[in-house]
Amino acid sequence: MSRGSIQRRGKHSWRIRFENGVDAAGDRKRHTVTFRGSKPDAERELTRLLGAADAGTLPDPSKATVPEHVRDWSG
Repeated sequence: MSRGSIQRRGKHSWRIRFENGVDAAGDRKRHTVTFRGSKPDAERELTRLLGAADAGTLPDPSKATVPEHVRDWSG
């Protein structure tokens, strides 16, 4: 079973979705990321995100500061 998917959103924009375990209520934790670039780059980003999730180093977006969010958003 696949833990992630990539869907085209625009000419050079992709939606990356993946799962990372379950929360305290037993619901699956789903993450969605918008990625700009080529499809092979989006595939590499999905692999990187899954690796970070497996290693426990995936940042919690709810705990990001405004400067961190702007830096990540502006790419």
